Amino acid sequence: MKRRFMLLCSLVLFFICAGGMPTYAAEKKNIYIGLHDKMLPFTTGEAFMIKGQAVAPSEKLAHYLYIKQTVNEKEGVYTFEKNGQQLKINTKTNTALLNGKAAAPAVTYTENGRFYIGIRWLAEQFGFQVDYLSQRSTVRIYTKVGAKLSNQEFLTANQPFFDRFNSDSPAKTPTVYVTFDDGPSPQSASILNTLASYQVKATFFYVEPNIARYGAAANRAAAEGHYLGLHSVTHKVNPLYNSPQSFIGEMDQTNGTLKKVTGQSSVLVRAPFGSSPYLKQPFRDAMAKRGYKLWDWDIDSEDWKYNASSKARVLQNIQAGIAQQKKRGDQHVVILLHEKKITAEMLPQILDYLKKQGYQFQAYSPSAHIVQNFWKDSRL
Repeated sequence: MKRRFMLLCSLVLFFICAGGMPTYAAEKKNIYIGLHDKMLPFTTGEAFMIKGQAVAPSEKLAHYLYIKQTVNEKEGVYTFEKNGQQLKINTKTNTALLNGKAAAPAVTYTENGRFYIGIRWLAEQFGFQVDYLSQRSTVRIYTKVGAKLSNQEFLTANQPFFDRFNSDSPAKTPTVYVTFDDGPSPQSASILNTLASYQVKATFFYVEPNIARYGAAANRAAAEGHYLGLHSVTHKVNPLYNSPQSFIGEMDQTNGTLKKVTGQSSVLVRAPFGSSPYLKQPFRDAMAKRGYKLWDWDIDSEDWKYNASSKARVLQNIQAGIAQQKKRGDQHVVILLHEKKITAEMLPQILDYLKKQGYQFQAYSPSAHIVQNFWKDSRL
């Protein structure tokens, strides 16, 4: 009996060493990415180390390196092109060709339908140098022509960026994001005046026809440092949610008009009526592939359903919501408001209350993205 037990232990040990038993999933470590002398706006958790390799979403990384990416999803082939160089990856056979000749096997990773590429592997194929600056968990991509700073000078020059992501100490002051839907509108001027007087930056989610109609308000909001997000063209369940293509099409159209009117484009979407239940997996996959982020809210002021005689309820709803958020210990609170007359009238009281509660105000920033969607989809 003892000999059988010893034999069983030996077999178990053999399978463990040989990889014959299941192992736990590799842990991910978040990283930042710099190009030449500046940091790139990858959001927290979007690029990471896994199994000793630094990876990033291939489409986004290629975009910032001015590399054209095309995909044949049926055959599982990704093609990257720049300056006459062509790099092909076959994800089914795990092979790569550089200008038709065999290249080192690609470093790839797939998660939640999103395709990630090894940062060093892709960059070096196209003549970039890559350094890993471990003291700041940063991958720096550069060429000798493009980079003017040494690695230490690069870290010093980008210190403000790293200060915002100092994960060694908890946030001392809770942050509130005041957001407004359905603008711009006739109420925009009043809302912007109040925000300016309180020195508060906010986030606006615009409807495409309103951008064209109230372009001056959109331009002013952009010029004063508020973040402008996307809130569809039709704002109707049908046709907006007919398909992932119809949803993305409306957001792309809104983004195009925003760019034309203000000179700015956006990565942030708020789905009309909230992302649940409409944005099921295929919709979110399409958003992730397109590079959009998705924000719902923590507190609904419900300002849309009140009139002048009941507008005090807007503040009461926010107060009740803040009490719940403090119980949860949530350090980042997103409040939903609309560009309505009563909201514009109540805004000074809302801001006074939030200041007294110790909140600091911020507008959305792509480089400081937090996951804020009802699906808890980390890609968005």
